Amino acid sequence: MIAWLTEGYRKALHHAIHWRYITVGIGLARGCVHCILLHGGAVGSEFLPHLDEGALWVRGTFAPSTGPTEGIRISNQVRVLLWFIPGGQTVTSQVGRPDDGTDTTGFFNTEYFVDLKPKEEMACGLP
Repeated sequence: MIAWLTEGYRKALHHAIHWRYITVGIGLARGCVHCILLHGGAVGSEFLPHLDEGALWVRGTFAPSTGPTEGIRISNQVRVLLWFIPGGQTVTSQVGRPDDGTDTTGFFNTEYFVDLKPKEEMACGLP
């Protein structure tokens, strides 16, 4: 088996060296196709549709020792800061884990929902 594989490798190597310009050209062409597929955005986009929901979800994580009182206090301050985002019209927040129990975080986790105005109403020129 090893002798057969070695002989096949020698023949392939002999042909690759004899036709080296074609071998290098095929390698460069494959590299160019790889770069086009990698940076062109065609591969992978079929699974993730373009999302333009007109909203921001922001998640903040504090030290694990943060209690409910401190988490709420900081959450209120961050909510005021997020209110000043250009184009924002509503800001809500949640401190702690979700109600459905799927996330094991504690009071050190905060999530913010920032609802944005429609693009036509934004004066700041966001895309």
